[in-house]
Amino acid sequence: MDADLEGRGLMVEGRRAQVTIFIILGIVIVVGIIAAFYFIGGVDLESPGSLNPKGVVDKCVQDVVGESVDKMLFNGGEIVPTQTIAYQGDDWNYLCYQADYYQGCYNIHPMLELQIEKEIVRDSAEGVEDCFDFMRRDFEERGYDVEVGASDYSVDLLPGFVEINLDKKVRVSKDGTSQEFDDFGTSKASAIYDLVGIAREVVNSEAQFCHFEYNGYMLLYPKYDIRRVDYMDSKIYRLIDRRSLEEFKFAVRSCALAPGV
Repeated sequence: MDADLEGRGLMVEGRRAQVTIFIILGIVIVVGIIAAFYFIGGVDLESPGSLNPKGVVDKCVQDVVGESVDKMLFNGGEIVPTQTIAYQGDDWNYLCYQADYYQGCYNIHPMLELQIEKEIVRDSAEGVEDCFDFMRRDFEERGYDVEVGASDYSVDLLPGFVEINLDKKVRVSKDGTSQEFDDFGTSKASAIYDLVGIAREVVNSEAQFCHFEYNGYMLLYPKYDIRRVDYMDSKIYRLIDRRSLEEFKFAVRSCALAPGV
């Protein structure tokens, strides 16, 4: 009886050993097949089709455009302010100016929104190209061939964001396989469109009435903080979006009083 039990135990142990051996052999075979396909080139684990150049370029372009937007807000809509007044260590760009006394100012930037769009493109174009150069170097270091064409680049100021229109032919190839990309458009959150719209209302009111009722405007639109300081026959304006804390700053000289009057 004891001999029978011992024999059965040996048979069970033997079967378990066989199952273990088969499992190990199966794992070895599967790993071997995967390795063979990988090294032979039958399977490309990172083919051009699996890459996304837009993902590499997107954040870079947003940052570059964002820096230009900040410059437009700080400089009153220009890369380099053209007509300014010095106040508290900064140059404040005039949007409306009248050299004579007692007269309303002239809007010296009547197409301000369009002007800012062009200024952003001019200021950021080189940085945008640098984003593509970074992407190309990154891919080439991983063994890809990258061909980059010319850019068709523009921006539009829209409520709540800056739309970045960016078309550029990019071909990524490796081991005889290639893929083309062309649409690299994206957007950058910003309140600049709304702040420029308020600046336009300020300028129109100053030109016509020599005054802008900013306290009343804030009662109607509490999301904005408008601050004005009278300084040396000019008015220093700060338009602030309370949520984003973005600030558009500029100056106006309208209906100034003559010295000694």
